[in-house]
Amino acid sequence: MKISQFHWKRRATQLAVLLLIALIPALGLFRIDLASASFFVFGNQIWWSSFAFAIGLAIIIITVPILTYMTIGTVWCGWACPQNLLSEWANNLTYKLLGKRADMRVDGEGMIVAAAKNKTLNWLILGSSFLVVSAILAFIPLLFFYPPSNVWDMVFSGHKPQANILIAYLFSTFLIFIDIAAIRYFFCDYACFYRMGQRIFQTRDALHVSFDASRSADCSKCNYCTTMCITNIQPTEIKPYDTCIDCGECIDACDRLHAKSQTRGLLRFEIGEKGGETTWGEKFSEISKRFNWLVGAVFLLGSTMMIWGLVTQEPIQAKMSYEERMKQQQTSRVCNSQCAKVQATCGPKNIEGCYRAAACKCACSLQQDPNNAGSASWRQCVQSNNEHAKTLHSRPAFKP
Repeated sequence: MKISQFHWKRRATQLAVLLLIALIPALGLFRIDLASASFFVFGNQIWWSSFAFAIGLAIIIITVPILTYMTIGTVWCGWACPQNLLSEWANNLTYKLLGKRADMRVDGEGMIVAAAKNKTLNWLILGSSFLVVSAILAFIPLLFFYPPSNVWDMVFSGHKPQANILIAYLFSTFLIFIDIAAIRYFFCDYACFYRMGQRIFQTRDALHVSFDASRSADCSKCNYCTTMCITNIQPTEIKPYDTCIDCGECIDACDRLHAKSQTRGLLRFEIGEKGGETTWGEKFSEISKRFNWLVGAVFLLGSTMMIWGLVTQEPIQAKMSYEERMKQQQTSRVCNSQCAKVQATCGPKNIEGCYRAAACKCACSLQQDPNNAGSASWRQCVQSNNEHAKTLHSRPAFKP
């Protein structure tokens, strides 16, 4: 008998989603620029004041969760959410190093460390692992608010990183570390807006774990499914308000137990209250039937508004990069020093000196960066200011 193994499929999906979230800003698909109060979408800059784009984005953020509540239930939480991935990993590592009853969560029953594992080395490994993972993951939120080139420079270049990026990185690392070490599922239960909305809109018509009550006599009351449950609920008696995340771990556990007798487990994924054996094709068919087309139409409206805002946005001049700003400042310092003597001659009684000072700075800028896009303007600046200076020099001095 073939047993469905959801664990590794779910883990692969979680890691793929985490990678996708990191690639979205890294590839320029979407980024928020706080300095200019704008979005970057597929390399295009969109002002926050773009009504169509901003309202369309807000509509999508509201309607997508509602559509998932009514169709695939809590699949996002169990199969894709990075918070659940990190919480589950942190729990497993804590149990492995400190014992099965070790609980570091803020809403847990308290820390009970196995005597044989209460060692300094185990604590160091646990803390170091949390810190390393936090330091790596902290780059992801940075990429959503800073250009990738600035983030990479902080890591790979020998230059001193910008203070604002460094502070943001350290703060992100700290928040992620606290989340992994102590908060974990507490965030899901009490602070996640997606989870709050789920409790309002989710129904039994959505995808959920079902118990085959007709075979209840086959249930040995071993509680194996309960011990494997990530959220510590009773899978055979799931209530609508329970914190089930449709991870499928309890289904795998029950199937493994009943495989010894060549029978299928008593738990399975189900759509609605139809009951009985259904294929995944039938499940997807049920999902499409229960799709709320009114909410879907609002979602399409939001998508259309976003596209319209993107298409109608006038081109915005590209923001000067950090390297360009640094080079510009260096050129300004060199040229101010080089032309200081000529600049000192500039005054109301010596306009010629002002022209020569301007020509000196343009010539210096051209010398420092001859291949700059503005080099033609600098050449013109040198020529015109020198001509004005010669004209004034050739005129006879005015005597009152």
